[in-house]
Amino acid sequence: MRTPFALALLAAAALPVSAQQPTRTLAKPLAEYGEPFSQIAAIRELKDGRLLVVDSRDKLVQLVNLTANSAIKVGREGSGPGEYGLPTQLFALPGDSSVIFDPLNQRYLMVHPDGKPGVSFRVGDEPSAPPRPPQGQRPAGGGQVMMIGGLGFGMPRASDARGRLYFEGGGLSMGPNGPVTADTAPIVRYDRATKAVDTLAWVQLPKNNASVKASGSGGNQRMEVRIGGRTPYPSRDAWTVLPNGTVVIARIGDYHLDLVSPTRVVTRGAAVAVTPVKVGNAEKQEYRDQSKNAGGIMIMRTEGGPGGSQNRASTAPPPFEEPAEWPATKPPFNSNGIFATPAGEIWIARNRSAADPVPTYDVFSAAGKLTGKVVLPKQTRVIGFGAGGTVYTIRVDEDDLQYLQRFRG
Repeated sequence: MRTPFALALLAAAALPVSAQQPTRTLAKPLAEYGEPFSQIAAIRELKDGRLLVVDSRDKLVQLVNLTANSAIKVGREGSGPGEYGLPTQLFALPGDSSVIFDPLNQRYLMVHPDGKPGVSFRVGDEPSAPPRPPQGQRPAGGGQVMMIGGLGFGMPRASDARGRLYFEGGGLSMGPNGPVTADTAPIVRYDRATKAVDTLAWVQLPKNNASVKASGSGGNQRMEVRIGGRTPYPSRDAWTVLPNGTVVIARIGDYHLDLVSPTRVVTRGAAVAVTPVKVGNAEKQEYRDQSKNAGGIMIMRTEGGPGGSQNRASTAPPPFEEPAEWPATKPPFNSNGIFATPAGEIWIARNRSAADPVPTYDVFSAAGKLTGKVVLPKQTRVIGFGAGGTVYTIRVDEDDLQYLQRFRG
């Protein structure tokens, strides 16, 4: 017969991991680049410490030396060799090379270690076998998932040490009467060397994640597809990829990590204790302010006509629409705030009340265990990591200009 003390121990073992973990504070940056950016979309640290930086709003890629406070422009805007129409993402490849995702030109641009642009390439238009959700996770409408928005497989999200690219599906499925929104999306891995494509896992999407609007008829038909942006404080899974190819998924249901190995073996981490943040008037105003200053990317493609097919892009924030309804609480983490470090740690930005100005990140080990927290200065957020524990952040000033900083983590 177990004693009451033993029963208490067993009950405690089933509880979520306590939020009281060792806390580190990043107080003063080692360096800050003197020139501001408009919208830093991605950075990548090279072996010599310089940084490739993508500014999607200004359609600019630069090789930045934070120590010397200098920068060199990489490539130029356009559609020819060594050019990009709309740089939106940047991913590390082996040998200190990098690749820029350019949805306007529907291609990827290689960047050599010296910062000079290389060749462009395209990813296959469709996987050889379109992915299907596992039983019980079929998309709304019951049709196949539409892999839109990223040249076949969805928007690229990450790369691993072997240079494989990882994508998320577009959140739509093809039903009997056309596209409909899906409640899950696949994580797809693409091997550039072998051209192999496979689906590793599925992630939960928020309510009203996508919308489809059709207008016109005949040869003048137009379809507008919008992904995200309609639900305040969306509650959805977040994911990233470790250098070894392990996919890390932060599950929204009870805030735990699923680690999916390159061979699809899933390891479940312990649930993390969460104190819900209520959405009150201050949080609603916070959302309105953030939406009006958020970056936006709109790509318009016109088929046919006197000039043939044409692509146009806009990086202005989308028009703000007052939400029809508000959630009662914020989700525990920011789905856009999950990062993997070169050493295999996982950092996740916690959501907080509008009255709390201090950014806080949960830090997990490569095994999915919560090991501590990191506190950043006000008006900053993580944008990437480098060797030796280096942390790169964005500081936003009162004019919404962005400054790139380097910390020692």
